[in-house]
Amino acid sequence: MARARRPSKTSLAIIERSYRGSLEEQYGHIVWLSRIMKGMNAPTSLMLKGDTVLFARLGQPQVRLTIGDLELDVLSHYESGIQDLLAMQVPVYVWVNDVARLQLEESDMVEGVQFVRASDMPTLINRYNCIWYW
Repeated sequence: MARARRPSKTSLAIIERSYRGSLEEQYGHIVWLSRIMKGMNAPTSLMLKGDTVLFARLGQPQVRLTIGDLELDVLSHYESGIQDLLAMQVPVYVWVNDVARLQLEESDMVEGVQFVRASDMPTLINRYNCIWYW
């Protein structure tokens, strides 16, 4: 007799600390991890708080870094990462208070992100089995 497969636990990754320095890897790897988890059929979502809401800002330049003769063109482009997550049906939430604090409008953000207010948080948190806070 075949054993029924247990459903995966749902998880919400909340990223609040975005930029820790100019040369080290930022918390953008959590955006990448969310893509990998979705690819493994693990139900996951992402929430951006603090300055991390800028990951979902439209019109971000593609950054290139040149050191001597070495040119690096594989630096993270967060806008594309967020768009990829949304295309994969991964819910992406942004904290509306931080959008306002950074003097951004909803129209400045990647289409498809969902705006969360303080009153929405209890309901949102209760949807998930695991909460990761970065």
